Amino acid sequence: MSMVETLTILSAGAMTIALFSYLWRENLAFRIAEHAFVGAAAGYGALIIAESAWRLLEPWLSKGLWYWYLTIIVGLAYLFFFTREYFWVYRYPTAIVLGGEMGVFIGRAIKTQFLEQVRATTIITNVNDAIVAVGVICALFYFYATTEHRGALRGLSKVGIYFLMAAFGASFGVTVMARISLLIGRLRFLYFTSPAYYLIPVALVLLIVGIARDYMKKRS
Repeated sequence: MSMVETLTILSAGAMTIALFSYLWRENLAFRIAEHAFVGAAAGYGALIIAESAWRLLEPWLSKGLWYWYLTIIVGLAYLFFFTREYFWVYRYPTAIVLGGEMGVFIGRAIKTQFLEQVRATTIITNVNDAIVAVGVICALFYFYATTEHRGALRGLSKVGIYFLMAAFGASFGVTVMARISLLIGRLRFLYFTSPAYYLIPVALVLLIVGIARDYMKKRS
């Protein structure tokens, strides 16, 4: 293993342990790791966005389509965010981007989250389709607030509550599983990657010293 690979693994292990140290309390190591991660992510993201934008614009600019330069001007107008005198210029690209994104998002959302759902619940070919149709209809009855929920409407809305709770529970379970898988991945990296596991006893010693120091401060 080369020196660069060793330093990379040690740095990754140190950052992982520094972030885990937040479970004890907020400390200097956690803040350093947090700021390093945010800074690296911001720099990497900016580089990827710049490369992607140039890759999209370069073919059009090479053809002499001058109006594509307007997109560069709009992008550069974001830099006025850092000035007080010309901060108002920053609002124009923000409005353009947000307006365009909202238009695209609303059109896509209507198709995928409404029309496709209606189409999926109107074609019943098996038991699963029937369950989905019943769940969607009962959930809609739960949000029907024009009249008071009585009789059959109350029963349907109650069934809708059960379907909603099942959906929320499944969504929460998937989220927890994803977070646990990330945790397991970092723990496997620390325990089974050489020389990262050498940092574990060092971290334990520092943790014990920190806890003892806090305890002595409280006693004094």
